Amino acid sequence: MSDFMFDESRCRNIVVDIRYVLWVIDKYGEAGHLIEEMNIIR
Repeated sequence: MSDFMFDESRCRNIVVDIRYVLWVIDKYGEAGHLIEEMNIIR
């Protein structure tokens, strides 16, 4: 969206490595069962 119609007042992007997100879900969220349900391709 920000490449097409950039609006500084509304456009907020967050870039994060998905491996970190999965790690946070597993360790801090204590939701390893969610990761077990995903079909993760390595």
